[in-house]
Amino acid sequence: MTEQLPPVITDPAAAIDALSVVADGFASVAVARDKEGTAPFGEVETVRATGVLPVLVPRSRGGGGLDWHTVFTALRPVIRADAGLGHVFAYHFVNSWRLQLNENESRIEELQRGLAANHWFWGGAGNPRDAGLELTPAEGGFTVTGRKFFATGAQVSDRITATATRVDSGEKLAIIIDARQPGVVHHDDWANIGQRLSASGSVSFDAARVPDAHVLGYGEQSGARYRPYASLSILLFQLALEHIHVGLAEGALAAAASYVRSTTKPWSTSGVERAVDDPYIRELIGDLTAATRASDALTWRATDAFAVAADRGWQLTDDERGELAVEIAAAKVVSTKTALDVSTRLFELTGARATGEAYGFDRFWRNARTITLHDPVVYKAQEVGDHALRGDYPEPSGYS
Repeated sequence: MTEQLPPVITDPAAAIDALSVVADGFASVAVARDKEGTAPFGEVETVRATGVLPVLVPRSRGGGGLDWHTVFTALRPVIRADAGLGHVFAYHFVNSWRLQLNENESRIEELQRGLAANHWFWGGAGNPRDAGLELTPAEGGFTVTGRKFFATGAQVSDRITATATRVDSGEKLAIIIDARQPGVVHHDDWANIGQRLSASGSVSFDAARVPDAHVLGYGEQSGARYRPYASLSILLFQLALEHIHVGLAEGALAAAASYVRSTTKPWSTSGVERAVDDPYIRELIGDLTAATRASDALTWRATDAFAVAADRGWQLTDDERGELAVEIAAAKVVSTKTALDVSTRLFELTGARATGEAYGFDRFWRNARTITLHDPVVYKAQEVGDHALRGDYPEPSGYS
């Protein structure tokens, strides 16, 4: 962590400008950093130094008091530069915001004030397909034990959000774990083809300490104590993925257009002297741009719907949550197809020379192919179809 902490950004334009500047720096080394594939410790410190990390904390608790529209707008240039970095930073905001989806207000306030004062970076260890973490009662709280895979951001974080089950009662609880304490092991084992800077490797807990102040309450997605508002974090993660899909497509299109303008040669039978005048290239980039804009519009529509649902707080109903889930699922279906199509077909725009490793254009496809496998999009299409045919809403779960 930096020794001199910055002031918290409280102005939307300042937050957008701050991440735009750092995104330019990330873009300038994106190809080299993708090849290195090391965890983004330096990038986290760069963003921490802007003062943007606590912008979603209420101003009354020392934060920026900004909204999701501002955060996702600010994140887009980072996603365009490197979708892996966009992933880890988007998850910081999701994981830190989701604190308020619990009912222990005094503990939430304490943690939010800690985030604002210390500019903590947040990761998560909540992959629902892994074995659950175990909580053992101890003096003043609990200890947590177990291992979680695909723990995006945990390796570079200060605090980790998770759920764990008490070994004595079977109760599942939402908890916060100090990521840098003894007993927390970051395995640095993320070696996938894409999203290489997302720090999505595994993390283990060996009797790591969880004080009572970091136990936030009930952590199930169903049961008698389930509340629709408490389950919004799942939908927010899906919404963040959609912004990553669209930003990735925008980044790929921008890179392809720049290459076509500067480097691509017109085909010998095209009848034109410049690649930008080739009717095939013009039509293809137009189609891909239109698809990306459509995905963008649908994603922002889902973002607006999420903001309305979040503002409802504990008054949010099952039907209201269901409508939001369908909206987000629809954006997921479209944005997934767009990210994969754009990142694949950019080579048809740029030509054979653009496959040179120096350009690194393959990173867009590798990132798209990796991030869009987060959970099977066919099940999101099924959820949209079930609503269209039968009026059904998605069942709240670890992914819907």
